[in-house]
Amino acid sequence: MEFSTELTDAVATLFKQAIVEIVAQQPDSKAADLEHGLRHLLKQAGAQALGQGLSALDEPYPEAHIACPCGGMAAYQFRRTAKTFTVFGWVAYRRAYYLCAQCHQGEYPLDQCLGLEPGQVSAGLASLLALAGVETAFEEGCELVERFLLIEVSDNTLRKETQTFGQLQAQSEQDWQAESQDAAYLQARQRTQPAHPKRLYGSIDGSHVPIGEEWRELKAGSWYEVEKVRNASNSEVGQLDELRARNMRYYCDITEAETFGRLLWATGVQSGADLADEIVFVADGAAWIWNLVERNFPAAVQIVDWYHAVEYLTPIAEAAYGADSPKGKVWLERVRSALWAGRVDQVILACQQWEKHARAGEAARKAVTYYTNNARRMDYARFRTAGYQIGSGTIESGCKQIATQRLKRSGARWTMEGARMTAKARAAWLSGQWDQLSALRANLPLAT
Repeated sequence: MEFSTELTDAVATLFKQAIVEIVAQQPDSKAADLEHGLRHLLKQAGAQALGQGLSALDEPYPEAHIACPCGGMAAYQFRRTAKTFTVFGWVAYRRAYYLCAQCHQGEYPLDQCLGLEPGQVSAGLASLLALAGVETAFEEGCELVERFLLIEVSDNTLRKETQTFGQLQAQSEQDWQAESQDAAYLQARQRTQPAHPKRLYGSIDGSHVPIGEEWRELKAGSWYEVEKVRNASNSEVGQLDELRARNMRYYCDITEAETFGRLLWATGVQSGADLADEIVFVADGAAWIWNLVERNFPAAVQIVDWYHAVEYLTPIAEAAYGADSPKGKVWLERVRSALWAGRVDQVILACQQWEKHARAGEAARKAVTYYTNNARRMDYARFRTAGYQIGSGTIESGCKQIATQRLKRSGARWTMEGARMTAKARAAWLSGQWDQLSALRANLPLAT
């Protein structure tokens, strides 16, 4: 919505006069005082203007009868006053009220036309409340809302709107799943060939979050592309900062792997994975992750995250030689270099030498199993030559932002539904999908 320059100038002139009057009455006022006072004035004026504007939008001469959804006719009764909770606080307005003689239900055409729900939070305020709810704890979010908007809301209101946005995201995901299972829809996409990524990356990970008195795994995934930010130096073992992720899109749920697999495929279709020239998955070595990848995207390039792969070596070196031992550092550097070069067979042999060692045996056996199971996903020399990103920092960051920073705050205990919906809403915010959810929230059907 845009306003003319003339209207903006006229309103600014009125507020300018208010500032002059404030300073005249309070000569010691500072700029901060003027800002604070003007904010309160804008809030009060906004509430009045919105209420009067909504009332003015109602028909000045209401029709005697209107059609009722039940099929009957509703007769005009009188104008009723209602209030809605907006970014300016509570706003009162008047509109025509009709009553149907057949179903005895009241009708308010203005409410239906503008999406107003008396006694409830407006769509515009709901978007801001939900945003506060995905960013911080609900109680803290209420304090921030009061500071920013000069209105008081309860933590229950903030929670409700946040989880409503999560429910809208969940409904969108269900719609995506239906589309992704529709053969005709997928075939039509193949024929029309919409814009699609040349090389699309996917990553999956999990993080445990508190649900009641137990901990459950929040599974999270991301789709993204990468861009080069500097030239790679192949001589630097473990140097991964030449590529950077962009266009990240996150999704998540607390569910079994099989169910999460359907979400993986559906979000992939939304990101163009079914049309991409090449798909690359980067993740840790968890079996459930690679089972999902092979089932849904069997042609994808599979890469075990470099940092997860190399972290199995340090415990062996420290147990075998002692922490900070020069010999241990030499062994570690030699084996890391072999892994960096993709010589996984040499890495396995180096670890096998310590399998019967009293202190290093357990760590060595874990490493041998890990490298043996994921050998084909650790051809790092070839991956780097092909220009692939071999680090899963994108999904690691996503898990941190969704699970750690929001769901695992000190003292947090969630219901299953509360955690799922809050996580989904936060994932949508991190993915740049907030405006779409705000539009869905504005179009929700009014309560009867």
